[in-house]
Amino acid sequence: MLNISPTGVMISLDIMMIVYTLWVLSLNKPAGKQTLIIGGVMLAWLAVLHLGLSNQLLFPQEISGIAFLMIIFAAVGAVGAALLFIAPVRRLMLGLEQRQLLLLQGIRVFFGATFLMFASTGVLPQAFGILDGYTHISAGFFGLIAAFSVAAAVQGTRRAWFANLFGLLDILVVATTLALILLPQIGPHHSMMYAVFFPAPLWLWFHLISIWKLRHAEDTQVRSVS
Repeated sequence: MLNISPTGVMISLDIMMIVYTLWVLSLNKPAGKQTLIIGGVMLAWLAVLHLGLSNQLLFPQEISGIAFLMIIFAAVGAVGAALLFIAPVRRLMLGLEQRQLLLLQGIRVFFGATFLMFASTGVLPQAFGILDGYTHISAGFFGLIAAFSVAAAVQGTRRAWFANLFGLLDILVVATTLALILLPQIGPHHSMMYAVFFPAPLWLWFHLISIWKLRHAEDTQVRSVS
């Protein structure tokens, strides 16, 4: 029987996510030095995360669910600070087109498929893995549909709102459920944390930036009409 390492699978997915993200960032212009630096920083964070998780150094083994959820929120805040307060990165993020921001969610279909596999092999509790798998696949699929709709100018705004709100809800529900309900079962250094502390905060901020752009576009349209 083929022995598949959950850690190896998650690291491979994170690397795939880095490559996919750099590709989407360079859609409008070739990948320059700035984009390559971002890729290097993401790889460095993945290496640090792997070191901490594989050696069980990041969290106390008996950490409470509330404390763990606060750490997740702190990680999201740290990612947001890096995206919005480092001037070159902020210019890059805010300069992305709506279709790019929505395309960035597409890689989630592979994470969702992996969570379904983990549910079937016992790496994740079955109910959680199945629900999380399908919602991640749905979030990625809706992001791709919305990106196509925006590019084709076919109900793009409405579909972008739906994809963003669904994707945000997915991330928030999964993070809360994992911290407050599943943590005693799987522990704080489970392979799932390769998703919780690497792509998930980025996806959340991509949603928030996309929503900000949608609101800005709507406000601009209202002002032009009035």
